[in-house]
Amino acid sequence: MYTSIDLAICVGYLVLVVAIGFLSSRRQHTSIKGYFRADNRLPWYVIGFSIVAAGVSSEQFVGEIGYAYKLGLPVANWEWLVWPGLSLLLWVFVPLYVRNNIATMPEYLERRFGPRSRRLYACLTIGSYVLVNFALVFYTGGFALEKMWGINRLGAVWLLAVVTGAYTVYGGLTAVAWTSTLQCVLLLGGGIYVFFAGLAKIHWDFAAVLGGGQRAHLFTPASHEVPWTALVVLMLSTNVWYYTNNQHINQRCLAARDEWHAKMGVLFSAVLQLLVPLATCFPGMIYHVLNPHLNNPDIAYPAVVASVVPQGWRGLVVAAIISGIMSTVSGLVNSTSTMVTLDLVQQSGGRRWSEARLVSVGRWSGALALLAGALLAPIVMRWENIFRYAQDILAPMAAPVVVVFLAGALWKPAKERGALVCLWLSLLSAPFILIKAILADRDVHFLPTNLENPMVFAGAYGLISLVVMIVLSRPQTRLSLGVGAAVIGLVIWMSAVSPSAMALSLLVSTVALLVPLLVLRRAPVANLWDRSMLHTGQPPGWYAKLWLWWVLLAAILVGIYIRFW
Repeated sequence: MYTSIDLAICVGYLVLVVAIGFLSSRRQHTSIKGYFRADNRLPWYVIGFSIVAAGVSSEQFVGEIGYAYKLGLPVANWEWLVWPGLSLLLWVFVPLYVRNNIATMPEYLERRFGPRSRRLYACLTIGSYVLVNFALVFYTGGFALEKMWGINRLGAVWLLAVVTGAYTVYGGLTAVAWTSTLQCVLLLGGGIYVFFAGLAKIHWDFAAVLGGGQRAHLFTPASHEVPWTALVVLMLSTNVWYYTNNQHINQRCLAARDEWHAKMGVLFSAVLQLLVPLATCFPGMIYHVLNPHLNNPDIAYPAVVASVVPQGWRGLVVAAIISGIMSTVSGLVNSTSTMVTLDLVQQSGGRRWSEARLVSVGRWSGALALLAGALLAPIVMRWENIFRYAQDILAPMAAPVVVVFLAGALWKPAKERGALVCLWLSLLSAPFILIKAILADRDVHFLPTNLENPMVFAGAYGLISLVVMIVLSRPQTRLSLGVGAAVIGLVIWMSAVSPSAMALSLLVSTVALLVPLLVLRRAPVANLWDRSMLHTGQPPGWYAKLWLWWVLLAAILVGIYIRFW
């Protein structure tokens, strides 16, 4: 049961967020730089909070907590294995983007591979936001609010769409960043409060929360539902794409005051990421101790809140979920409007348009994207497996994109044709995986058993994309094309026979290629990374040293994985 105090907390939160959104952007919403890049005035702590808020949404509070209820500690890898992606963003992509004054991810591809790659990646990203991300957030958000408060799902979707759209469409990135700061504090605070309230309920028995067997370990055998092979692919494809080549995340870094603030913001987000599983994983494990016989794991979070949070405080927890929904939606709206305006409209006929007209385009495109997402919500809500379908789509779609961006940043011989083919592979993977999943639900299978697993398929797809990029960036001969085709055939066969061999090949090839490229890239070349970008002018004082905090965080994570291996 929820009281009038809980309702007052939620209403007060909505009013506060809208006020912050309008007030923070009242002088920065009329110019292109102000609307899309916050006049490059964001400090490191706002960037860090905003990155985490953009990455944590209702899908974690519904899907991830339910998954943790079912499987235990291995689910924490979804949060902690973002470390390689954040490290690449920190040391490679932030300086590359900032020093080249990049405004969007597609713009970088144009600088490196030409205008066709810019248009293609912009369309790919916008399509994935509208058709997958919006749908997933609205579905899980409506589900959570219905289960926790009895609100009609569609009513919840439209309420959140209107409130979030009001300040986001008006204020642009400034409004998104500053409201996300409040939202991150609230969503982490509310989630961690549930964690400690749950521990108190079971008399602080953390050993019982961990449980026994595979539930208590981060890495699991290849036969497990979350095998180590899938975690390797998650770490090297989805997570690297999400934190290095995704406009939704990187737009905050591109609006930093300077390179040091951008990098320190990324580091601060990594600190916060250590805490995220306390809010998005462990509450499910705690409720497994309280009630191990739940029929539907997806209701684990509403159930644990009802069990451990006293009346009068549940409004804070509901506000935390609303924060996750609003921060993700606002970021998606702003990122979509940015790419539509700067990568499509301005490049195809709007070069001579006034800034006011382009900002107006940004507002209208953001509003239309939000409207499309809300209108798709009723369809999504009838689709019981949307959460699984969406997760299955993202990993194969991400793998070729990661190859394109890493090759573009670190490998000078990378050519446009290789990038374009990889981007088309990424684009075509979404309908392929969707059709495969729909047919599989009707017991129709056309792939080898192992390749039916989307993470195994994504790993193979990443290796194939790597071969395509290398072969098409070199002079074309019959021999090179024949060797490339043979290697692709070998990858498909290996993945079908042994996912473990595929995962090891992906891990070894990634490390074997990245390390030499990072070491050898010394001479500055336009739009390529070089070793000078490791050094950043920074404020005086030991507390401002980026390497110090990065090493400390790495040591903490290594300690966690050694302890719970």
